[in-house]
Amino acid sequence: MNFRNSIKSRIIIAFLAFSTLLTILFALASLSIRQNLQTELIEQTIQQDLDGYMRKLAANPKNVLGQPLSSNVQGVITTPDNFHTDLPLHYKDLEDGTHILNEGGKTYIVAVNKKNKVEGQPIWGYIKYDISHMKQNNRMLWIIFGGMLAVFLVLAYLLAIYVSKKALKPLSKLAAKLEHLSADTHIEPLAPYFTEDEVGKVAHALDNYAQRLTDYVTRDKEFNADVSHELRTPLAVISSTVELIKSNPNISDKELKRINRIERAVKQSTELTETLLLLAREERKENQGLERTQPAAIIRKILDSHQDTLKLKPVKTKIIENDWLQVKAPESVVSVVLGNLIGNAIKYSTEGTIHIIIDQQSVMVQDEGVGVNESELPKLFERHYRANKTSSKGSGIGLAIVKRLCELYNWQIEIRQNKTAGLTAILTFNPE
Repeated sequence: MNFRNSIKSRIIIAFLAFSTLLTILFALASLSIRQNLQTELIEQTIQQDLDGYMRKLAANPKNVLGQPLSSNVQGVITTPDNFHTDLPLHYKDLEDGTHILNEGGKTYIVAVNKKNKVEGQPIWGYIKYDISHMKQNNRMLWIIFGGMLAVFLVLAYLLAIYVSKKALKPLSKLAAKLEHLSADTHIEPLAPYFTEDEVGKVAHALDNYAQRLTDYVTRDKEFNADVSHELRTPLAVISSTVELIKSNPNISDKELKRINRIERAVKQSTELTETLLLLAREERKENQGLERTQPAAIIRKILDSHQDTLKLKPVKTKIIENDWLQVKAPESVVSVVLGNLIGNAIKYSTEGTIHIIIDQQSVMVQDEGVGVNESELPKLFERHYRANKTSSKGSGIGLAIVKRLCELYNWQIEIRQNKTAGLTAILTFNPE
């Protein structure tokens, strides 16, 4: 199973994604709140210091003017006409309030007060506070948060594995029980093994579905058995009647010929009935390993049954035995498959020769009939499909039966377009 397609992997990925997103949002929120509070606190502090100093200056300007404000911050009091030499000239353009400035690779918060006057002369106060260490602290916090993220991801991964195993344990149990079910044994109900949760509902639904299938298969088998009995009984009656008629010494040759045709038709019907029942059950005969069939003998019987049809048109048949072939399968199955292939070749041939070539592992039926379009070849084995060129009546299920029998016995069937005219059907059997 593809890891990305499993439910377990989806749970793990969801846990990791949620943990990552939550940690990142928490880190961003924490850093943003910390930075805003820190900046606001510093701005408020230095502004209060500057305002307080300006009040002192108004009370005693001689002892304060031009002196440093504090040992903790850099700040001076100056006048517009005699601007202090320690201050950059662009400070003159700063308005009242706080400003964040970058100077000499460092970052400062600068508080400005230009609202006070002493003896009618404007007095300007400046305080700047170095906040470069705050950036270093922020970088350290990012490292800490990165480590926390890694730890949270590991914890989330372990938790996701535990939760997924716990959550998917009933589903895995259900899958294991389904894998061990066998079509040859009684299907044991699944619902009693699970609690009344989502998996239990699925198990209950599967039990209902399995019961419906079992009932359907049972009815189908019973129907097949009934059909087999109802078909075999009249066929057996006809067969026994034919034997009684043939035992009559006064029967004429013409009548005997017709009786033989009836006998062959009864045999073909019996074989077809047995074969269709095999297909309905989708199983092989139990004694198929002991039964050997020679296709050459069956081919001659099939051609003999079509003699009346062959006499009505200029079509000849020729059997070419390149090798001796014996098939491990019931005679009825081989007869139905070859009967359909040869019967189609005779039906759709108006003239020419039908070659039936027997090799070591295959039988090839080659005709010179009307053929079909190349695009229609893959559709010939579909039920009720009939090629457009064919005008004869039929249900279109003969080749579909051939295909199913070949799949049941692991044979290969192929139909090719001839270069001149007609088709070639190649039936390949399994090696003995």
